[in-house]
Amino acid sequence: MKSMHIILLSGLGIALAMVVYLLTSVHEGEEDWQQFVEANHCRSISTEDGSNRGGWRCDDGKVHYRWRQQK
Repeated sequence: MKSMHIILLSGLGIALAMVVYLLTSVHEGEEDWQQFVEANHCRSISTEDGSNRGGWRCDDGKVHYRWRQQK
């Protein structure tokens, strides 16, 4: 029974370490995004239709959605 607790706690510790690693290593690329917006003349969709939907319509013909748009 004690070995089962050790295995369970080890698994939880590994999972927690992976979550922390993923959260700290994410590169949001905000600088790159601003350059892309300017170069491709992107407009926020929410300003076009007055909604709160997140997305950017660019002159490349696509709608680009950003993760963590709210700042």
